[in-house]
Amino acid sequence: MELSLPRGTRDYSPGEAILLNHITNAIEESFKRFGFHPISTPGIELLKTLNAKAYGEDAKKEIYVIEGNEEGLRYDFTVPLARFMAMNRDIPLPFKRYQIGRVWRMDEPQKMRSREFIQADIDIIGSSEPISDAEVISPIAMAFEELGISEYTILINSRAVLDALLGKFGVPQDKHIEAIRVIDKLAKITREEIIRMLASLGTSKESSESLLDFIGSGSDANNSETFEKLKSKIPEASAEILKLESLFGILEAYGLGKKAKLDISLARGLDYYTAGVWEFITYENGQRLPTIASGGRYDNLLEMYSKNSIPAVGSAIGVTRVFELLSKGELLKTHSKVHVAYIKEENQAYAMEVASALRKAGIYVDLGVTKRPLSKQLEYVNSMRIRYAAIIGNQERSANKIRIRDMISGDEDLLTVEESITKLKG
Repeated sequence: MELSLPRGTRDYSPGEAILLNHITNAIEESFKRFGFHPISTPGIELLKTLNAKAYGEDAKKEIYVIEGNEEGLRYDFTVPLARFMAMNRDIPLPFKRYQIGRVWRMDEPQKMRSREFIQADIDIIGSSEPISDAEVISPIAMAFEELGISEYTILINSRAVLDALLGKFGVPQDKHIEAIRVIDKLAKITREEIIRMLASLGTSKESSESLLDFIGSGSDANNSETFEKLKSKIPEASAEILKLESLFGILEAYGLGKKAKLDISLARGLDYYTAGVWEFITYENGQRLPTIASGGRYDNLLEMYSKNSIPAVGSAIGVTRVFELLSKGELLKTHSKVHVAYIKEENQAYAMEVASALRKAGIYVDLGVTKRPLSKQLEYVNSMRIRYAAIIGNQERSANKIRIRDMISGDEDLLTVEESITKLKG
């Protein structure tokens, strides 16, 4: 039998899994610093929950349907959160939650795009204030900085502002959602294709070209210039523009002013977004990579499940994509700081005693479990890139000490257990 994996899935080797855990731990730590609480929801949801007009027709096609057509694998964490809130109405608001785990999409696998991947979500339920938008953007920036990802840009727009622009440029009101899905494809297909798709929605070629020209004119302008253009073009949306300006002001206070860029072409294709939307983008060799984090405000989504109108906003990090960004260097092969190697079976009990003492002190210890010669044990230590070897033979056991060898420098010290703990923790 020839073994293989389903398309769009992957295994993680020990070194890759260590990096993956490091990424998720850094993200979770950032979320906790901002006062978010964890919840956990099933990987399987009822299809009637997943299909409740939340995602849009294109996204619906990517839901993994389980045999029987009543259940499916979760597409994201936002809809399960809306279902969770509807079933737990006694939760005090505002509710700040995070969830990290696997989601599934029947997508076409390509670079940084998988069918099974890991997401890390944060959401605030019960606040319509711009500061809540900033509170789901800033933890992501903090996590990225902690992980050494400092070259990123936060593209920000408002679906409400974009909706006003579509009306100004002649897109029929009942086609705005479909037109937003078209605009969301700007980075993926040609201008001519966009114009043809808008024409199919009842927008003239001239109006479509003017719309795309206006949207494109903001790419080289600074934020202040783009805000002024919007105020002049769509004064009827002044309240939404002011909300967007307020968000930028708050992000400036959070130290993210230089990272935030107003991008009036940003649409975000999912139907449930209602106002502010954003994406964290990075580049490789001058080429824009797929978005590594995104989010937005979805003030109408919870009403689909609970019949109560509750404002909500959230962001999601594509953990798998962040992993691909960070996995290009040399990876660790183990968490172990030291390998306890013993010579001859009569020293095994003392080696176990030493390993136990080091572990109780909080040191990650790998204990030899084979009867290989010391030379073979040390070859293993080097192959695993473990920094230290704790060598135990008759001499060390008799002296109630440990010979600690630095596998990089080759230096050795004969130390007590207490002295070894101090050295290994240093």
